[in-house]
Formats: sequence, structure tokens, C-alpha cells
Amino acid sequence: MRQSFLISLIFFICSLSAEPSRELLFKLNTSVVKVNVATKSGGHGVGSGVVVAQDHIVTNCHVIADAQGVHVTKYGHSFSPHALLADWENDLCILKFKYLQLDPVKLGNNTELKYEQEVFGKSYGGNTIKAHTSFGRVKGIHNFAGNKIIQSSAWFAMGASGGGLFNQKGELIGVTTFKTAGNSAFYYSMPVEIIKKLLSEGKEIEVTTQPKLPFWDAPENKQPYFMQVVGPLKKENWKKLKTISYAWHESQPESIEAHSNFALALFKLGDTAKSEEEFKKIAEKNPNFVQSFLYLYEIAKLRENKQDIAKYKSIVFSLDETIVIE
Repeated sequence: MRQSFLISLIFFICSLSAEPSRELLFKLNTSVVKVNVATKSGGHGVGSGVVVAQDHIVTNCHVIADAQGVHVTKYGHSFSPHALLADWENDLCILKFKYLQLDPVKLGNNTELKYEQEVFGKSYGGNTIKAHTSFGRVKGIHNFAGNKIIQSSAWFAMGASGGGLFNQKGELIGVTTFKTAGNSAFYYSMPVEIIKKLLSEGKEIEVTTQPKLPFWDAPENKQPYFMQVVGPLKKENWKKLKTISYAWHESQPESIEAHSNFALALFKLGDTAKSEEEFKKIAEKNPNFVQSFLYLYEIAKLRENKQDIAKYKSIVFSLDETIVIE
């Protein structure tokens, strides 16, 4: 590969942040709350929330949708909101309080978000007593409706909706919102930029009646392409993946994921030469995207090219040492 490509790769590896300190993780715990709701049927629901400004807590709208009552708890204290700022389609709602007395987190931004950037989530997933932390990396950056939806390997469970996704400096970059079903799930967070817009432009309402479903809860054929490919990927339906990813590429030619899913479909369908060509283009365009190197490694194995096997294996491990390859 060209020298400029190798320099870019080395620069990325060297720029990876160190793990956050215990002090930082503990401090962030004080700003992550449990959201409790009373449902119309008389039941009880639980989610998570993050203090994003004085007397303001963000959570997912689906956590509080159509609730009969909402309150948040922290340190044994209960707080009830008096108003709401809502972006129902993007599934982010901000609860407003009086005299909350909880410190807000620092809001980051996603202008420089990179694939394989280390991140961590904080939430009450699993209805835990204390906020817990999960670590991972950015695996997808999906441009949808003007927003960067973040796919990461920082896992979360039921009850984590409304939790925080943070960069290594402890800045909030997203809200853990939805995941795919089953094992090897994909985890998605809505970006902090929507929170900033709600804080500056949102209009107060007093009700939690859900006027529309979030985009990710739409029928499969109306979901964004990055969600439509999940089914074929899990079911190993490579022909369907090829069809969807080609349409995705035609719609968003700049999308790395569209290219990658198309190249993967070609590889699985036996078109190794075309697949290799596509993956090399992706690697040149974005040297942080680990999947391109992972499949270039697989292609090198098929061809028994020892030099390329060693090269691509080294690059894969340098980008994500948790990946298991033979």
C-alpha cells in the first residue's frame, strides 16, 4: 500500500486515547440516573437517563412514552419532572426539573468521530442497583436524516435505554437507544447533537403521549439501509444483502458501510476478485475501518499469500485487538 496510507494508519493508532481513569468513571456515575415510569396498565418500567444541563435529564422517548407517571431516582432520592422537550422521531426526550441538584456531564461532539475509536457506555441496563460501565469501540457511523447514528461494541441490556455513550475524555457523545435482537447484537446510540438542538430550540410540553414511533421502530422496508442489512447478515442471505447494499450504495455513495456490505456480499457469493477490489478501495478511503482489512486477510488466506496474511493480520490487531482470527 502507498506510504501515505501507512502513515495515516500509524497516526490513527498512536492517537488512540488511554482508558478513562477510575476517578472519571466514578464522577460520571453521579450524573447517570434511573428513570422509573408507571404504565397505563398499572405496571412499572425502568430506563436510564443522563443529566445534560442544570435541571435537565435526557432519556429515550420510548422509555417514557404514554406513561401515567415518571420520576428519576439517585442516591435514594426521587425527582419528578414538570415539563418535557421531545424529538419523538429520533427517540430523544429531555425531562425538566426544579432543584435537581445533580451535576451535568460535559457534552462532546461527533465532528471528529472515528471508526474503532474507544468509547464506553453508562446505564442501568438489567435494572442494576448502581450504574454500570461497558467498554467498546465505534463500529459504524451511519448518516441518517442529518445525524450521525453511532454503532458501537459497548453492549447494553434492557433498562439501558437513555444511558450515556462517552468518549475517553468522559464527554457525552450519544444516548444508548436501540439494539438488534439475539446474540451478537448491534448497539446503536443517538448523537449528542440532537440533545444540543433540543436544549436550544425545543418547546416545552407537559404530556408524554407518543404522537409517532421512532424511525428505528418502522416496518423493515421503511427502516434506514443500515438497519435493513442486519437481517440478511444474521441469516447469511448474501443475495439479499447484495441487493440491499447495492441500493444503499446508489442512495448514499459516500457511505463506507454501504460499500463494505456490498463487498462482503460479493465475497460470500464467490466473487473474490471484485470483493478484493472493493475492500481495497474502502481501505484507501478510510484506514480505520477494520472490516476491510479483516476480509482482505480472509482473501489472502484463500490465496495462501503469506506476506499479505501477515500484513493484514497485523493491521486488524492494531485496530482492534479483541477480534479473534485464525
